[in-house]
This record gives sequence, C-alpha cells and structure tokens, in this order.
Amino acid sequence: MSVENEQVVRMAANNDKIQFRGEAEKEATQVVDQMRLGGINISELARQGLREKLREVLSDEEKITLHQRYKQGDIPEDVAEILFGDALEEIKREGEAFEEASELDRTGFSSSSDGGR
Repeated sequence: MSVENEQVVRMAANNDKIQFRGEAEKEATQVVDQMRLGGINISELARQGLREKLREVLSDEEKITLHQRYKQGDIPEDVAEILFGDALEEIKREGEAFEEASELDRTGFSSSSDGGR
C-alpha cells in the first residue's frame, strides 16, 4: 500500500466521520444546487466521488489482496462492492464459470477413463 493510501486508511479508521476542508468545492456545489430546480444531492455526489477515487487509488497488488480478503470473509460484500464496483460481479461470474468448467472437465475425465461409457 502506498504511503498516501496508508494515510487515508489511518485517517478513515481514526474518525467515524470523513471530513475535509473544501470551501471552493462547497461553493461550487451551492452554485449548481441553485441552478437546478430540485437542487442536487451533495451527500450522494460525495459518496459516488469517494467510491470512484477509492477504486482509482488501489494498485493491482492491493486489489488482489483485497479480493483475497473478501473471499476469506474478512471484508463484507457491501465494502467489496464499493472497492471493486461492477468488477466484483464480473469476478463472481468468472469464478462460477471456472468452477462449472472444472466440474465438467472432471466429469469428462472420469467417463473417458471408463472407456467412454
């Protein structure tokens, strides 16, 4: 894990609430909020942005480690979905397809050793 990532993890682990100073960002959201009839959901934008950035900052090694931890049950599925996004569903599908193919290979192997019966 990079030093920057470790700092983010430590900061998030030490605080229940994630906060940052973003006066310009706050003003920008207020400008857009005022332009839209129903306003904007700033919390949802922040959630989406945080998810995207978490996925962007993960190195391939970190992704592998996190996926292994997820498979071992160390990371809840909702957290894995945040970290991997749509890729988690693709990983699951590939895993299921691999298991099915492995089962077919074993079945085919045993029947061919029976003389094709």
